Amino acid sequence: MGNVRLAREVRRLMHGAGLKCASYGSYFGLMYHCGEHFPLPFKKVLKTAKALGAKTVRVWLGWPRCGCKKGHEHYVCEKGYARAVSITKSLCNQAKKYGLTLSIECHFATLTDDYHDTLRFLNDVGADNLKLYWQPNHSRSFEYNLEALKALLPYVTNVHVFNWDCSANKHPLCDGECQWKQYLEVLNDENAEERVCFLEFMPDGELASLSCEAKELNKLLGGINQ
Repeated sequence: MGNVRLAREVRRLMHGAGLKCASYGSYFGLMYHCGEHFPLPFKKVLKTAKALGAKTVRVWLGWPRCGCKKGHEHYVCEKGYARAVSITKSLCNQAKKYGLTLSIECHFATLTDDYHDTLRFLNDVGADNLKLYWQPNHSRSFEYNLEALKALLPYVTNVHVFNWDCSANKHPLCDGECQWKQYLEVLNDENAEERVCFLEFMPDGELASLSCEAKELNKLLGGINQ
């Protein structure tokens, strides 16, 4: 991260191959231990994203469960939450100067584990360039995930596509075709062309499975690569 010259070279190679950078998936951390800000130079993140030609930068909300503890439950103390909001406001202001959007993930065991908490965080930050990566929460029901997607849809920039069960076991995407068809129907709104669906995991962790999984996703998206 921060090697702008290398990022420009990567962009040149992508352009030659007919590829574009949909998003820069940084791990710039907003919160790690009770609101502690992980000390990375955010300006370098932004410069790298611009050099790659990305429009969106993913920032990481961290793992609240690694912070404050209360009995067997993990939570974010109010001080930590307020600090995360304050840091995010600052980052959004910086990103706006570069013409960039920031996206946080709807990720289990983080501040965005529950979609109600996600909406609260978005509202508390109040930045028009703060958006979301969405993915189904494997620890919740399909009905919950569909409800969450509908509630968060105006903020969704990109989508992580995978098929896990409630025990986090990975399965082929075709086994989740029914659920993903319904998710994609919701995502097929007026902003659909601006979103990108990323295959995040292979069911067996093998690169050789990428072709099959990509064909299945393309089929779900209505593509011709059947």
